Amino acid sequence: MLENNIEQIKKTTLSQDIVQKLMELIINGTLPRGEKLPSERQLMEMFGVGRSSLREAIRSLTTLGLIEVRVPEGTFVVDTLGDFFTKHLDLMSKISFDNITELIEARIELEGTLVEMAARKADEKDKQRLKKAIENMNLSTNDEDFLRSDLDFHTLVTEIAKNSFLVQVMHILREVTREWIYKVLKGYSVKESVIEQHERIANAIIANDEEAARKAMTDHLVLVSRLLIEFQQTDNK
Repeated sequence: MLENNIEQIKKTTLSQDIVQKLMELIINGTLPRGEKLPSERQLMEMFGVGRSSLREAIRSLTTLGLIEVRVPEGTFVVDTLGDFFTKHLDLMSKISFDNITELIEARIELEGTLVEMAARKADEKDKQRLKKAIENMNLSTNDEDFLRSDLDFHTLVTEIAKNSFLVQVMHILREVTREWIYKVLKGYSVKESVIEQHERIANAIIANDEEAARKAMTDHLVLVSRLLIEFQQTDNK
């Protein structure tokens, strides 16, 4: 029962503690996704707080994307936590990804895992989509088209891995690196080598070879990362 998971909150801490406790209950599943929250009066009694503090907490959780108010039905936990994680990761990217080395490490580790999952799960339809993605890269006629086809390829690998949460994470990493990668493409003649690396990644996934897929993805990201660092150092001079 929900009541058994509630500890009354000291009135000196109020709305922030309500937010924290409700977040914990939602993320750990005590309050399941899509479920209606108890009434305002019930929540006030369970937490031992007043109406104004509770309403402030509800507004904060709505802004965070964890709950939604449906008039006249009531207040509900959202059906998916994707919006919450996306907003949180987007905020983290603006605050914490100033260090390009940390961003590079995150991409290598995450995409290495994703490409292994893709190699394990890819079906025939996925494999045809990969071949089409490589074809699009070869047909790109300018830097913007090439960047778009590059990002589309990495997005496709994430989709083939079939993990909705990691799709959200990769969306943030992609947006953070988009401008840097575009500048690198304009500053270096790397199109042919990048296409070749993507072909190796695609071929490994098509062969359902997880080890080869991770190695090919790591080799690719190491090269791009080296160029990003060189670009950053040059740009800062």
